[in-house]
Formats: sequence, structure tokens, C-alpha cells
Amino acid sequence: MKKLVYILLFLIVSCYSSRNSEFTRMFIEKNSDVLKILRNNKTQIKLSIIDKNKGFNEYEYNVDANQYFYPASTVKLPIALFALEKLNENKYLSIDTAFMLEDDTLKTTMRRELEKIFILSDNQANNRLFEFLGQDYINQKFISKGMNESRIFHRLSTTKSSNLNGKRVDFFLNDSIISFQNKNSTPSKLNLKGLKKGVGYINQTGSLIKEPMDFSDKNFISINDLHKIIKILFFPDKFEELSRFNLTQIQKDLVFKYMSGYPKEFGYNDEGYPYFFNKFFIYGDEELEFSNRFKIFNKVGLAYGQLTDVAYIVNDSISIILTATIDVNTNKIYNDDSYDYDLIGFPFLAQLSRGIFKIISNN
Repeated sequence: MKKLVYILLFLIVSCYSSRNSEFTRMFIEKNSDVLKILRNNKTQIKLSIIDKNKGFNEYEYNVDANQYFYPASTVKLPIALFALEKLNENKYLSIDTAFMLEDDTLKTTMRRELEKIFILSDNQANNRLFEFLGQDYINQKFISKGMNESRIFHRLSTTKSSNLNGKRVDFFLNDSIISFQNKNSTPSKLNLKGLKKGVGYINQTGSLIKEPMDFSDKNFISINDLHKIIKILFFPDKFEELSRFNLTQIQKDLVFKYMSGYPKEFGYNDEGYPYFFNKFFIYGDEELEFSNRFKIFNKVGLAYGQLTDVAYIVNDSISIILTATIDVNTNKIYNDDSYDYDLIGFPFLAQLSRGIFKIISNN
């Protein structure tokens, strides 16, 4: 595993050091076995090294916007940001306005749900914001910001997740209620490579279906769009106004606080939510104890054996934006909860990110 990471890092270094592209090509050819492993794991990596003038030095490995991977909880990042934008469209609402879904038992606030989304990656918190937004609004937002490689079809970990009839969302003011309810159009199915995955899957009744699982109507956000979201969020001046997120400074500070936070800082139990929880880069393999040297603003995704992290990471005078995904469903059976997260996925992402910082520090 470490050999795989070192060779991949060497490839990135060859770009960072402006080494000859011919050398890079020859390097790949001479390590065809490693390249085969990377392809088998459908790894995609995108790296931006931030220079002193806040410019981006760009590198990538195997990035393909037409190659499908399941984004899992990384969809919560744009959904959270779009929810704040929609909130700001109504002058009577704020992040502390209480709201409730029509069939929910919890009266909550946007502030509270954002905390749960980023600190705990809570699916129901995401779904509450999904109901507020609606699929059509989310997908239109992607297009308006120039993110044309993304499409949202469904909620997360709930029954009738693709129901086009949204639930009513009531916001409670002092003497009135403002309600939202969305009826959505059916999104067109994806037309990408790799939509039929594996050799089998466990269906809702627990039976093994011996045929590939179809992901053509599952959520999708490309590596490019995930990476772009972080860029726009942290470096808005580098983008035209239409692409930027319409957030107040207070809202931005809150999002940054939650994205970089650790469960212990918000009162959650260390045993259930340790320091490496939801921080796949740097800490994912648990080999590095928590250190204030790294400031990590991120959102992770984990499902069906697909492991993804998108992050803005700062360490001393070095800052990078790193997005990576790896498929560790080695038995190619979906929904069986037998995935190599611990053996391959977490060590890979942790060692990859630490290695990048080490290499940049030495150059």
C-alpha cells in the first residue's frame, strides 16, 4: 500500500518540479503494475497548490468527468451552501429561524443542521435541507455556477428517497409561518461511463442479484465540480460574481468553523467520534495524532465502497486544495457492507495527503 502511495506521489512531484513530461510518461510505463492497481481502484485525484499570490498551481491524476463514481455525503457540501443562498433570498429568515418538516418531530434551525452536516455528516440533516431546496433548485444552482458535471436525484438513507413531491417545510416567525413545498421534475438519467457497477448487489429484500448495479439515477458530482466548490468558497475573488456563493460573512465564518471542526469541540463523545472522524486526509489511517499544525476544511463521502474527500488544507506556510476518490469495493458486490475502507481507502488518502505536504516542503 505504501509503495503505491509513494509511486503516485512521485508522479505528482514530477509535475510539481516541472520535470519533463516525457519522463513522466516513461515513469508510468515502467510501473504498469501500479498503474493497473490505480485503474482498478478507479482513483481520481485533483490537486491545487496555492502560491504566495493566491494563484493555483494545478495537477491531477486520472481525472475523468465522464467516469461515474458515487459521491455519497460529499453532496452535502453544495446542498448546505445552496440552502444558505436560498435562505438569503427571503429577508425574514435567518440561520436561527426555527423550522420543521411536516412529518418531522424535530423543530430545528439552519445553524443546528449545518453543524450536524459537517461535524457528524448526518443524513437526516441533509434531507431537511434537501426538502427546503428541492431537486430542481439544486440542479439549477449547479448550472448557474458553471458546474455542469453534477446532478442530484435523491435524498440520503431514507425511504422514497427519489420522491418528486417534497415535504412542506414551515419556518416559524414571531406571529406567522413561512412555508415551502417543492414539486420537482424528473432529472434525466446520467449518460456516463461506469454506471453499471460490480458483479452483483443486495436488493431491498436482502437477496443477492447477480448482475451489475445500475447507478444511472444516482447522485453525481464530478471531481472537477467538487474541487471547484472549494475554490469558489475560499477564493471567491478568483471567480466571476455569478459563480460565487451568495453568503454573508457571518455565514461564511460559520461554514468554515464547521468544515474545520472536530466532534470533541462541539461536545460529542471522543469514543463515538474520534479526532480522525470525517477527516480522511492527514488522519484517516489513525497513524498521526491530532496536531494543530494542520487546518482542514473538508467534506467526506463514504458509501458502496467509494471513498471521497474534498478539502482545503493549510499547514504552516503551505496551503492546498485536494480532492480524491478511490473505489475499494474489491469483491464487486454492492450493498453487502464488505468494503476495504480500513485496509486500502483510509491509509491511501491519509498517506497521499501527508506525502504531498512533505514533498512540497522539500521543494
